[in-house]
This record gives sequence, structure tokens and C-alpha cells, in this order.
Amino acid sequence: MPAELYLCSTPLHILNSVAIASGRPENDHHIWLIDQPVVDGNPYFALLNSWAESPFRSCRITQGQIKGLKQKLANRRQVFAQIAELINTVRPARVYTGNDRRIEFQYAMHQCAQQHCDATGIYMDEGTFTYVGRAASTSFSDRVVDNLLKKLTYGLWWKHPPTIGGSGWINEVYAAFPELVHGLLQQKTLIPLQNCYHANQAVERFCALLLETFGADAERVRHLDAVLTLPHESIIERLPGYRDAMLGVLDELCGNGTRVGVKYHPRNSNPDILNAGDQSGTYLIPYRIPFEALLPLLPEGCIIIGDVSSTLINGRWLRPDAEILSLQNDSVANAELFSQFFTQIGVATLTPAELLPALREKTSLAQS
Repeated sequence: MPAELYLCSTPLHILNSVAIASGRPENDHHIWLIDQPVVDGNPYFALLNSWAESPFRSCRITQGQIKGLKQKLANRRQVFAQIAELINTVRPARVYTGNDRRIEFQYAMHQCAQQHCDATGIYMDEGTFTYVGRAASTSFSDRVVDNLLKKLTYGLWWKHPPTIGGSGWINEVYAAFPELVHGLLQQKTLIPLQNCYHANQAVERFCALLLETFGADAERVRHLDAVLTLPHESIIERLPGYRDAMLGVLDELCGNGTRVGVKYHPRNSNPDILNAGDQSGTYLIPYRIPFEALLPLLPEGCIIIGDVSSTLINGRWLRPDAEILSLQNDSVANAELFSQFFTQIGVATLTPAELLPALREKTSLAQS
């Protein structure tokens, strides 16, 4: 049976891999967690290895984010040797990545070519860059300097992606909104990612197990009426009106008996900067849980409120039935492009002053 290899560096890559692999049971699937800050006790690796219904025949993990140039290069050599061995063993027909700038993906594709294994390179949608592009990829430092250094360090097989998913190694793109992808990706074969999630029980079971791994109550998540997904605390403090807007949202929702989940940023130093835990009816969702893992478990018509980020892009395509409101933040890179794209996918971008009236309208319509 044909083999397929998934190279994942983020939780969303893993979730997309589960969705795609579980829908192709006739093939032989292998997943590799690359560039991981933690290897020993990695919760994703542990879950994938213990999950009885896993669609993956094998699961590997390698350390990343190594400090020091000498140590980083030594680590890369070890990883490259392992990749070459795996390609020789499983001879994948398809190699998936959520970021074709990852050196592990490009080396895997290079090895497939070297070992005469005709593999298709596939990009899995990761949000922002798929639609608004990666502006840094067109800069002189990225396009010329970084490109040359990588070719000199690793080999001429390195291919500079003009945007994420746009490199010459990529043939196919799994996109949540194929009709809206960046122009450079429109040249690829586009596959609707949403179809992989539709009625996919494996995804829901995986997410429920992941929530359990992080100490969350999956049943409580299934009964939330609204979720606040919050940015880093520095943005809450810096953006005028942000804190008051969020406090107003909490007061409004909790005041009318709405069951609210609050998901803080994982790198906050204050575990509850809005004192949401003091509000009756709120559920503080363990901060380490990736937001994407909550989405398949939320009830139909749930209200999702957040900031300008990939979080709400993922919220829209994973939960097309949800009401999604975004709080405007002009300091975000590509803020105007974000706003335009959000409008196209049906996410309202509101100022702090506009947020509460819009929320009241949504909740009053739902109650009527």
C-alpha cells in the first residue's frame, strides 16, 4: 500500500494530519513530530503512541530549537540521517508539511529525489500565510541572503519559498478556503481541507483525548455557549480599550446565564489577567491546550470572540456554524489584509466600542 509521511512542528499540523490520514485508511501513514522543544514527556507524542485508533503506523519525534550554531548543525546532521533512513524504508508517495520553509521537509523531498522515490509534496493550511502571504519572504535578506546561506550550508537542493506553501517542492495544497488562497498558491493543485474534517469522528475523539491529556473537561467544553480566546497579556494591557471591552463581554455573557469558556495565551505570566475565574458561569480552559483542539467539540452556534490572528481563521473553517467576532488591532502586521480577509470569510472585525453592542445583538437574536 502507498506510504504517506507527515512532518509536523505545531499542534495544528498534527490535527490536520489526523484529519487527512483518517480519511485515507487504505494507505500506510507515518507521522514525525519535528523541531519539538520538548521530547521527553511530549504530550502529543505520548498520545499518538497510546491512541488505539491512531491512523498512523509509526510515530517519531526529534528535538529542535537547539541553541548554539555548532550544536544546531550537529543536531541537523543527526535528523538528516534519520530522515534518509526513513525515506529508504517506507518510500513515501506523499510528504506533508505545514511549512515548506522547514529544513526537515525540504531534505525529505531531496532524499525522495535522490532515492528515486517519486513523492508529491503537500502543504497543509496553517492559517495566516496561506491567505495574506508572508511578506518577509520577498525581502532581500530572506530572498537572497538567507537563501544563499542555506544553499551553502545544506546544499543546492534548498528551494526558497516565495511565500509559505509556495516552494517548488509543493505540488498540492490542502486549504480551508481554496478560493481565497494567496496568488502564489493558486498555481498549485488545491484540495478543500474542510472535507477532511466533515463528520470525521477520529478528529473529535483525538481532540477529546488531547483535552483530557491537558486536564480539561471535554464534556464541559461541549456545553459552552461562548469562548473568549485571548492574546498575550501585553496586548491586553497595551491596546486602548481592550481590557474594558473583554470585561464588558464577560459581564454581559455571565449576566444572562451564558456558559463562557476563557482561553488565555500560553505564555502569560498572569494566569487570569481578567479575573474571569471570579465570574459565575465561566470555565478557565487550561492554557496549554491548542485552541484548534477545542473547536471540533464546541456546540453548534457557539460564539467565539478573539483578536486578529490565525486563531479565528481556524475557528471559521473548523466551525462554519459559529458566530465569530474579532477585536480590531491595527498594530498587528498586515492588519488591513487581515480585516479584508476576515470580511470575506464572515468574521466581523470590531473596535472595542463596537464589540459589546454587536455581542448584545447576537445574543438577543439567539434567544429570540
